[in-house]
Amino acid sequence: MSEVVTHFLVKVTKHVLLFLIILLVASMFFGSVHLAYYWCLQLLSPDPLYFVLDIDGMFSIYEKILIIVVGYELIKSIVIIIHSNKIPFLEILQIAVIAVANKVITLDLHKTDFYAMIGLASIIISIAVAYFLFNHHRAE
Repeated sequence: MSEVVTHFLVKVTKHVLLFLIILLVASMFFGSVHLAYYWCLQLLSPDPLYFVLDIDGMFSIYEKILIIVVGYELIKSIVIIIHSNKIPFLEILQIAVIAVANKVITLDLHKTDFYAMIGLASIIISIAVAYFLFNHHRAE
């Protein structure tokens, strides 16, 4: 009886994950359309010149691009989970690296307090150590 329940739960979970992938793909598509629209608005704004992007606009565009990249990496991890029935630690850590890199790239140092920077540094070190340990363990 427990095998039947387990098999049913695995099937339901895989269908939920497939639904989440569909939502992520739709989010990436509409996010990309919004990004293109935002980019055109930034590029065609008359302040100060046409066809010139200011630094704040570029940071906003880069942040949106990196968010879409994180979504893509998340889709890849979910597909790996569906096909392998295991948790892909290294792939999830790679998503975390991209997400933290997004934060670091778009970080405004003038508006960030000391404790937030210490917290971000702690997260970076933790992800690096975890990635090293999991990658080292996989190599053996």
